[in-house]
Amino acid sequence: MNQKTYSVVPGLNMGLFSPKDLEEIVTIINKYNVPMTKITSAQRLALLGMDEEEQKKLKSELQPLIRPVATNGVHYVQACPGSQWCKFGTSDSLALGARIEQLSFPEPLPGKVKIGISGCRMSCTEPYVRDVGIFATKKGWTLVFGGNGGGNPRLGDKIAEGLSDDQVVDLVRKCLTVYQQKAKYKSRSARFMERFGIDAFKEAVLSE
Repeated sequence: MNQKTYSVVPGLNMGLFSPKDLEEIVTIINKYNVPMTKITSAQRLALLGMDEEEQKKLKSELQPLIRPVATNGVHYVQACPGSQWCKFGTSDSLALGARIEQLSFPEPLPGKVKIGISGCRMSCTEPYVRDVGIFATKKGWTLVFGGNGGGNPRLGDKIAEGLSDDQVVDLVRKCLTVYQQKAKYKSRSARFMERFGIDAFKEAVLSE
């Protein structure tokens, strides 16, 4: 067996599943004798060291337990427990994440889009180094765009603050639409913003 095989199960964004679903997932994993499992940095489930054909069968059995993935949508949404479960949370990051991860687009986005949502200013999901970063303050949501935490890191640009849930979802869609229309194929948002510029981008997404 190739010990280097690595497969990520989509549809488990934000790392959310009920205890009942978790029990069923573990039962299926045990059925296939998966050598190793891991919760990834993106809060998704990775299956390690499996035969490729066995991976396909396992994923097929997991399918009823996971949410459908949006068409041409984001790579993943990472969210903290937020005000539902954390004493520091001032806003419901999980509810917002559930809305944003279902954003779909008519055409594929130019590159991977990773979204980090934090329910307070401590920003545990590192929103400033995500393609789309969102964090809460007492005044509402702040949205930043164009961050990257990879080998060529970049802090995202602040686009707007004091946003309601509806406003931030709408603005995320606008930001990704402009990115889709203007960025080069395979260009991540960080490199796109370096080329396009924050002033032009804000004019495009904030104008009515």
